[in-house]
Amino acid sequence: MAESESRPLKAVSRRQTQKGVFHPNIYKVSRTIVEHTGFSIFTAVLTIYALFGDDFRIRFTEKPADYYFDAMCMLCILVFSLEIILSVFGKDDYAFSFFFTLDTIATMTLVLDLTFVSALMVPDGEAQGGGGAGQDTSAVQVGARLSRVARVLRLLRIIKIYKTYLELRALQRRKEEMARRMQEEDNDDVNDMEVEEAEMLQGAQAGKESRVGKKLSELTTRRVIVIIMVLMFAVPLLRVEQQSFALSAEYGAEVVNNAFNEYLQHPNSSLNKKAYERAMLQYIYHHNIYTAQLDKCPSLSADCPKSFYWHVFWIGIVSNDEVTLADKVQKAQIDMKAVEEWEADTAQMLSNSDLTPSYVYGHMPSLVQKVIGQPWSHSCDGDSFVRRGFSMIGEELKEDSWEVSYPISCPDELRVTERRKFMPKLGLTEEKSNEWHLAFYFDQRKFYQYEADMNVLTIILVSFVLIIAAVMFTSDANRLVLYPVEKMIGKVEIIQANPLAAMKVAEMEFKVEEMKKNKAAREKKGHSQLQTAARKVRELTACSAENQDKEIMETVILEKTIIKLGSLLALGFGEAGANVIEQNMRGIDSAGVNAMVEGTRVECVIGAARVRDFSTATEVLQAKVMTFVNQIAEIVHGVVNEFHGAANKNNGDTFLMIWRVLDDEQHVAKVADMSMLAFTRILGAIHRSPVLAEYRGHPGLQQRLGKNCRVNLSSGLHYGWAIEGAVGSEYKIDASYLSPNVSIAESVERATQIYGVSILVAESVVAICSPAVAAKCRLIDRVIITGSASPMDLYVVDLDLLSLTVEQPFTLQRWTNRDRFRVRQWLESEKENKLTEETNMVNFFNENADIASMRFRYTLEFVHVFNMGFQNYSQGEWQVAQRMLLRTKDMLGVEDGPSVALLSFMETPHNFEAPENWQGVRDLG
Repeated sequence: MAESESRPLKAVSRRQTQKGVFHPNIYKVSRTIVEHTGFSIFTAVLTIYALFGDDFRIRFTEKPADYYFDAMCMLCILVFSLEIILSVFGKDDYAFSFFFTLDTIATMTLVLDLTFVSALMVPDGEAQGGGGAGQDTSAVQVGARLSRVARVLRLLRIIKIYKTYLELRALQRRKEEMARRMQEEDNDDVNDMEVEEAEMLQGAQAGKESRVGKKLSELTTRRVIVIIMVLMFAVPLLRVEQQSFALSAEYGAEVVNNAFNEYLQHPNSSLNKKAYERAMLQYIYHHNIYTAQLDKCPSLSADCPKSFYWHVFWIGIVSNDEVTLADKVQKAQIDMKAVEEWEADTAQMLSNSDLTPSYVYGHMPSLVQKVIGQPWSHSCDGDSFVRRGFSMIGEELKEDSWEVSYPISCPDELRVTERRKFMPKLGLTEEKSNEWHLAFYFDQRKFYQYEADMNVLTIILVSFVLIIAAVMFTSDANRLVLYPVEKMIGKVEIIQANPLAAMKVAEMEFKVEEMKKNKAAREKKGHSQLQTAARKVRELTACSAENQDKEIMETVILEKTIIKLGSLLALGFGEAGANVIEQNMRGIDSAGVNAMVEGTRVECVIGAARVRDFSTATEVLQAKVMTFVNQIAEIVHGVVNEFHGAANKNNGDTFLMIWRVLDDEQHVAKVADMSMLAFTRILGAIHRSPVLAEYRGHPGLQQRLGKNCRVNLSSGLHYGWAIEGAVGSEYKIDASYLSPNVSIAESVERATQIYGVSILVAESVVAICSPAVAAKCRLIDRVIITGSASPMDLYVVDLDLLSLTVEQPFTLQRWTNRDRFRVRQWLESEKENKLTEETNMVNFFNENADIASMRFRYTLEFVHVFNMGFQNYSQGEWQVAQRMLLRTKDMLGVEDGPSVALLSFMETPHNFEAPENWQGVRDLG
């Protein structure tokens, strides 16, 4: 089976550690070669040749072409042996595995295709005292069974084709998965390709086959292979041997031999000679090789030699003594007159309509008739015997429907498997048989060509059954168990790699569900009546899983539970707890949970926000205070997320927000800009919300806070480092950030009450933001704040919250899951656009209507006068500063908080006289 591309280095390292013998490059090169597509295709082509080559050799060629096929067979053995060796080095778990054993056996079976090896398995029929009808019957049966076993062993090579197919499919799957993961979803059009892409992203996020899937697929393939191979081996071996040739070959040899012996005993008897000639001609014509070439038997109502697969082609005498052979050959010759009379009798029988013979011999070509009537002078000697006779296909021939394109003058010119020798047996001892005996050689090529055709069909059938069986055996398990498990594994791996991505997994799951619904609706709408009827038939015959898919499987419940648990983890732990989730999800050695994970130092913009008059709201609203807080949190968290921040803690009246920054100056500036813009947008959304505006008319709140009460937030921003991690014990943990900078941010927020503003920004944030956004801030003081040893400048983002009007309540509509999904997709797209280089945060300040309305009151003249007053305040010229700040205090038509704060500080207890040690820094305590 193919392995994941991410494993080579690991595999090399492990083998190097275990063996320490070979250079790591050997493993790397071996793996590269065996997984190369070109090498796989080359071995697949050779495997196809190994499956069909020997059958094509028998079906389409003659004995002289065997040398070329032997060369190709040796090439296959060499390449397959090299493939096995390279796979041992280049593939994990291949050595001595199931497929290693099959590949080795399949390669070894190629030796049986070498013609000089296969010839040793089949008796050549020249044993002088043997069975057949002169050959040892047991030897023939053993040879036949070995031949069948060899043909079955050849089928093992199908496994190489199937294994190559699996490897190429796995490699293609990995490439497709990698390509799909790199593609971005640019539109929401629902089509089949997008459904498949979403399912692939949903179910195979890791881009590799799971260990469960690999193991199940391998085990299933093993069982299918074993079952098919056992059947292929057992059926031929248990089958009773049946003779497919004419039994007359054995009986006829005895008849001819008896007639010839009678003639030898009475050589002067013309009757005995004629009886011998009639017996020999009857034997020859009964197994007429030329009648077998006809399209049909000469008589449609009778059988003929065409009904058999073997036909006699060479007749002679075999002996171990030249003198004895010469005497017997001279007497065995058939007169030409006897041949002519036989032909005439055959013609008369065929032309006489009154005769209805049960068997028709047919005619011989005129050239062959002359050969039969000539002396038996053709010599075909062997190593230990001499042989004289004649061949009926010894010369090229083209006459009427008869043709000989490959002349055979001696039996040895045919392959061992393509010829069969019959000889008389009754009354013959081994000694007499060696002295001399009649020999009849039959041409079996027609049978073996037919067998080759059947072998090809068998290979194709077994290949088809193997693939279909493997698919059928695994399809249900894959659909009901394996694929859902792999999808769950993919989702767990996503959460392992990025716990915060669990929310996106849920959205992806919903997208797949919606796509499937739309696809099913389109298909149902486009179905004709015939297609609808066919679908119902498939459902009734259990060929369709549509009804099964409607049932809610436990695997589906478990999959959705994983998604929900992952989403809840992401919501509960947030960005600060991502490391805790990741560390525990990756630990597979134990089911125990280790929440006390070492913290991580991060650079971030820290934002603190507080709900004003929260204690009063809690007393008045009682149980409804939870709804009140959640309504505010929905706005705060939504805006912070939109500007790439992460909500961390929510202690009722306070919110802690974090903007993590990368080690990139441009990114740091953009994050600082987004944090300031986020708090500005939060205040605008709070005061524009029709839901929160309802609390302005709440009787209890009006009684406690006055008629002009409204929901308001105060915020502070600071930049610095923080330790991200889990705080608590094994009983309860909170994912949070610990740092003096967190305390500083909270102190900056509390200072908003001193200066009467809603947003204060520390010098650390203004210093890293873009100049255009920094210009939106007004320097109002330089202070020493709790948690900071060094003084810092405080800036305010001037906002007139009272200038905002409440939005009109949205018309209530029924939001579907699809609507929510599309809105989330749009918000995610807008969020990602904010990080692009083309997006400038200051444009959001300038173009947002709410921000423009809140900043409209703060004129350039006001800013200049305040700046002059602040400079005098900072330099100790408090009398001058008093005049300037008294002017800015009421210049806007409303009281300016920072001006009031500075005047109050200078008046009490200093009476507008700067202390002698005044350095322009105020200690807020």
